[in-house]
Amino acid sequence: MYPFFWPMDNRGSTTMRKDEASAIITSGKISSAVWFLAWPTIVNTLIQMAYGIINRMFLGRLGEQAAPSLAAAGAGERVLLVQYVMMLGVSVGTSALVARFLGAENYDDAEEAARQSIILSTLGGIITMIPIILFANPFVKLIGTPSEVVPLATQYTVVIAYFSVPMFLTIIITAALRSAGDVRSPLYAGAIIIGLNILLDWLLIFGVGPFPMLGIIGAALATGISRLVGMVVILWFFKRSVLGDALTCLKAHTSWFIRIANIGWPASLQNLIWATSSISFWWILGRLPNATDAQAALTIGLAIESLAYMPGIAYSMAATPLVGQNIGAGRIDRAEHSAWIATWQAVAVISSVAIFFLIIPEYLARAFTSDISVIPLVVLYLQINAIAQPTQGIGFVLKGALQGAGDTRIPMLISLIANWIIRLPLAYLFAITLDLGAMGAWIAMSISASLNGVLSAIWFKWGTWRTLEV
Repeated sequence: MYPFFWPMDNRGSTTMRKDEASAIITSGKISSAVWFLAWPTIVNTLIQMAYGIINRMFLGRLGEQAAPSLAAAGAGERVLLVQYVMMLGVSVGTSALVARFLGAENYDDAEEAARQSIILSTLGGIITMIPIILFANPFVKLIGTPSEVVPLATQYTVVIAYFSVPMFLTIIITAALRSAGDVRSPLYAGAIIIGLNILLDWLLIFGVGPFPMLGIIGAALATGISRLVGMVVILWFFKRSVLGDALTCLKAHTSWFIRIANIGWPASLQNLIWATSSISFWWILGRLPNATDAQAALTIGLAIESLAYMPGIAYSMAATPLVGQNIGAGRIDRAEHSAWIATWQAVAVISSVAIFFLIIPEYLARAFTSDISVIPLVVLYLQINAIAQPTQGIGFVLKGALQGAGDTRIPMLISLIANWIIRLPLAYLFAITLDLGAMGAWIAMSISASLNGVLSAIWFKWGTWRTLEV
């Protein structure tokens, strides 16, 4: 049993020493190592999920502005999805390299990989921020947002975009810490970020005390300010971690950029595929007669669904260092076994949560909105997508495992098949051509999510990831 707080190292850090973290991951009982890495990440993702739920609940209590605000938030998030693509790719490259180097006890290269990723994240935040701020309005219109929602969605998008660099730095530094086996520092930082965000949401959305009532713009400002504070907090933890020297001598090296990109570009493309398919899915919903209600229902449904898939993401994040460090240490069989144990633990948790989507969907929907035209659509969303939760969890975890091995190209192809070849054509066919409306779109989501998990399992079982060089 490992203590909740790790022992202090010579820097006065609350993070583990280099050998301690790797020893836990590469030796001992695998199920204990999985849980050791997973539970802080589960707590962190649940905290994030709670924020998403509370944020939607706040917006859902804005009276006549509730449905437009929820739809605007959903539209803004889809525009910003494209921005995240590059940094998520860098995050994957960072995770794979740091984990592999630490497993091989090559600490200098682990620090250098983290250093170059930090530089890339800063540049990426600046480069992607500018076009979104300048062209937010046409971007929002392009994805099929109803005209009455466009002004709110544009303002929401612009405000959040100004805080791009803090968000990108937080993503990359968190990825590096987790790959080093430090899953508690991101937990502490995440708790601070989300706690502050919820407080600011309450103050700025509703105008409590001296604060003005800003509605959805208040939600955007709350998110941005929290990200800025979060960046400072995670940098503080990182400086005191085993990778802290990466913050010194911040000099760019193109050879490292290329190395990170070779691993990260398929992951970036995978996330681009997902982001653009999400935008296209939003566009399909925008073609329905009840477009605003359908888009509001999707926004709420995704927030509630995060109760299930967030633990899957947590186990995925645990699988990355488990596989990466064990491969680096030359323990391929342990890497594979660790991934499967993480997968089945995740499936058990996800399935338990998904049951509630089947038995109390209306209760969950009413917690977010009182709009009688939106509630039935949310209920259908939860019931239909509950069926896909176990296989979706398999896909989450095994993709994280493959990323730890540096295998990012096949997951990208799987994402392409599931989202563009299956989800979108079926969504248009069911929702528009066959006139099933939002229910048809939900069915397409469920089918594609299940296929994603099945294909990921097939590749992890029989693929060539075990012999890849990074």
